[in-house]
Amino acid sequence: ALPHLGSLSAGCVQSSDISKLRDQLAPRSSPGTIRNTLTGLSAVFSWAVRRGRAPANPCRGVEKPKGPESLEYLSGAEVQALLCCCAERAASRELDDLLQQARVLVALHTGLRKGEICGLRWCDLDIAARRLSVARSYGSAPKSGKTRHLRLPEAVVPVLSEWAARCPRTAQGLVFPRRCRRGWTMSTNTSDLLDLPQLLAAAGCRRLAHPWHVLRHTFASHFIMSGGNILTLQKILGHSDVKMTLIYAHLAPDFLGDEM
Repeated sequence: ALPHLGSLSAGCVQSSDISKLRDQLAPRSSPGTIRNTLTGLSAVFSWAVRRGRAPANPCRGVEKPKGPESLEYLSGAEVQALLCCCAERAASRELDDLLQQARVLVALHTGLRKGEICGLRWCDLDIAARRLSVARSYGSAPKSGKTRHLRLPEAVVPVLSEWAARCPRTAQGLVFPRRCRRGWTMSTNTSDLLDLPQLLAAAGCRRLAHPWHVLRHTFASHFIMSGGNILTLQKILGHSDVKMTLIYAHLAPDFLGDEM
């Protein structure tokens, strides 16, 4: 928000400025990111009003963008088809195919965000002890600002162990580097990460607008449908507010029945 509002003093910001900020963020940010930004700004201005730094909270009354009506995730059959397609390609023992298999497997079994996968370092992994620390998103802190520590699922251990022996070395010690003309480097927010859309198509899966984020939704959805706890899921996904995690609550078997 600072590039748009940073030149204004707190007392001068109007609701029209907040509405303009919302509209400027829309082309390159998701509705959830914009809502979080406006919520954070509202908290800042509420503090400013209490301290006498601003006459009123300009965020009040500004309409926030609505999120998608439906939650997109892969079915069990689509997950199996995707994993089988990855395994078939990895049988070639080519680096790109091995990388693709390891990265997709980790995404489906841990629910990591795209940036967290790209920023994962070998120092964050202890394969023998099955421990995973999510400390980065690309080159900076994760979205919540906090490192979270997860149990590495047993299903990914064999593939990750093999990948560890073949992974090209980078200065950052990246687990999932990207091939480029000069060697191997970190993937960026705009890279396709080894053409996941094409892989999904080859596996017979639906065309998805945000395929890497759908893998995260897939982990979370199947976790809840298998009887997982919503608060545990919040910690696994790294959501700062459980309200973000509650979008999966309707998938829980007997969600209300068991509680009643």
